[in-house]
Formats: sequence, structure tokens, C-alpha cells
Amino acid sequence: MVNVILKLPDDLSWIINNKEGLKWVEAAVINRLTDIKIGNLLAEKSELQDEDVDEIDHITKRSLYNMIRAE
Repeated sequence: MVNVILKLPDDLSWIINNKEGLKWVEAAVINRLTDIKIGNLLAEKSELQDEDVDEIDHITKRSLYNMIRAE
């Protein structure tokens, strides 16, 4: 297992004093690192061009905007 040192701002000191908070931070860090690893694996052999990524980005943002506006 790898040890990670995480520095938190003073206003988040409640996390350090709360074991449940530490478990939550640990789970969040592990989930984020897993997402990054999966993204890297998927992108490694991707044939997408920058223009394709931009188009997907605009389509996604437009869809999210329309969903939020409809609510």
C-alpha cells in the first residue's frame, strides 16, 4: 500500500478530528485516482482528434444546459 500525505486547509480540521471524515477523504481520493487511471487507459489507444473532443465537449455542455434550464 502507498502512503499519501494530504495537506488540508485549517477550516477542514474537522476531518482530521473525525475518523468517519478521514474514511470519506480516503474513499474520495481512491475514487478520483481510479477515475484518472481508467481515463488514461481509455485515452491511451483513442483515435479521437482534438476537434472530436471539442465537439463532444460542446454537445455535452449544451445537453447539460438544456437539462438544467428545463428544471
